[in-house]
Amino acid sequence: MQNTMKSSRKLLCAALVIAATGLSATSNAGQLIITTKHGESQLADRLIADFPTLTVKRQMLDARRWVINVPDGDAKLNNLITRLQELPFIDYVENDIRVYASLVPNDTYYSQQWALFEDAAGINAQAAQDITTGSGAVIAVVDTGYIDHPDLDANRLPGYDMISTANTARDGDGRDDDARDEGDYSTYWMCGYASDSSWHGSHVAGIAAAINDNATGISGVAPGAKFVPVRALGACGGYLSDIADAVIWASGAAVSGTTANNNPADVINLSLGGAGTCSTYMQDAVNEAVNAGAVVVVAAGNENVNASGSTPANCNNVITVAAVGRDGARASYSNYGDIVDIAAPGGSGNYGILSTIDSGTRASTGATYAEYQGTSMATPHVAGVVALMRSANPNATVTEITDALQATARAFPGTCSGCGAGIVDAEAAVNYVSGGTTPVETWETVSYRTSGVTVLADARSTPRRNIDGVTNVNITTNNDGQNIELVVIIDHPNHSELSVVAQTPDNTQMALTRMGQNGTTAVYRMTSATASAGIWTLTVIDSVAGNRGAMIRATLQQEELQ
Repeated sequence: MQNTMKSSRKLLCAALVIAATGLSATSNAGQLIITTKHGESQLADRLIADFPTLTVKRQMLDARRWVINVPDGDAKLNNLITRLQELPFIDYVENDIRVYASLVPNDTYYSQQWALFEDAAGINAQAAQDITTGSGAVIAVVDTGYIDHPDLDANRLPGYDMISTANTARDGDGRDDDARDEGDYSTYWMCGYASDSSWHGSHVAGIAAAINDNATGISGVAPGAKFVPVRALGACGGYLSDIADAVIWASGAAVSGTTANNNPADVINLSLGGAGTCSTYMQDAVNEAVNAGAVVVVAAGNENVNASGSTPANCNNVITVAAVGRDGARASYSNYGDIVDIAAPGGSGNYGILSTIDSGTRASTGATYAEYQGTSMATPHVAGVVALMRSANPNATVTEITDALQATARAFPGTCSGCGAGIVDAEAAVNYVSGGTTPVETWETVSYRTSGVTVLADARSTPRRNIDGVTNVNITTNNDGQNIELVVIIDHPNHSELSVVAQTPDNTQMALTRMGQNGTTAVYRMTSATASAGIWTLTVIDSVAGNRGAMIRATLQQEELQ
């Protein structure tokens, strides 16, 4: 378990609802399709005499068909349809039907899973699931074990309890083939800290592989994949020697004294870590798993330090994952550094990652859901994407998968220094390994600037002085962009009189901040994650009469897709 696992919970009652899945459809009482016997260029004129409340919305590609709006609350829709069908020029009338994509899951809490679909930090999971849901792939979750849960049970394969220390295991019988989570609660006298049971392994498993479209709870990143729970963490955490054996066993290789794993993992999730260097035995375990074809994904850690001091994140041949918050910037707790390969949503501030846990504070008492934060939550997002990739292309090698994840990662919309190649993009990664049509994006930094010096209007010494104290300058951009920086250099005797505001092409107002001053010259600056092509209007407001200045230059830099 991470040393400082974020564990603020928002508990939600588990709901079991049986519902039909697949394409859903409802009639729209406010809209009809009229098919005429012949092409009608003036349908509205022919209807208005008898049906003055109807309006013609549009003509369809078939010139005989028209979309008609019906007033809201019309309780006699069937009667209206009958009367319309009696008109001699109408062939038939039908309800317009609203349909929904079948791969938008109907899981109860899906709308709260911002990490799967939001633009800023989401991983684009829904689009990837239109290609594959992970069928045939196996995810090993080396963690605290499993609990019974309606969102997990059908995707769980037989696992193993690899904990060799009785006090840590709590089940009294050492290593065995029962990977059930016995609870990792602790008291101060046991571990030096007190905590309730986290059910951490099941939370991680739910992020990666919870069942979707079952009208219950949440959706996993790879809801069609199976997961193998390997118990290596218990009370007070776990020993790296047990974790090393768990990695080897999960890969399908033999571990002395254990029964064989008949479901070798495509990807092994390690949402755990501690301070130290990568030991030879841990590195050997990783190498053996990789040689067997398993991708090993590891949490960077939650100490807000360089991840080079956290193990097994600092081992070779692993994918080390940092965490971003809902805004796409590095989460305040996340470790960082050159060894980090990629980032994924881990939650930050008021927004955590919702997943599957037990409601018990010590022993298991029943299934529920809660939000956690940490690189422990970011890691299974990446593991789930790897499962999707292996499902799409079972022959993809570890190196090919690692390269694909980094090549297709999205640029960070917020500040995330030391967070790797970007935020994992599930759809792009799946397309990359399956020969899809995802283009390789080339971003270049492009500058736009004003030409010449602009003399600023001075305020007037009247109650309406602001009329003459406003100067507008336009900068036109030709392409949508990201990582915007607008810098304005102004010469003025008294900058406390000035305010500088930018209006983006989508009419958003953004104030510039005075960053520094040398004599009468000052630099004003603002940044934005994204912007659309168009006209940026820069406004300088002089609020006090008597001093006149000039805008020396305004420069807008943005990364544009070339």
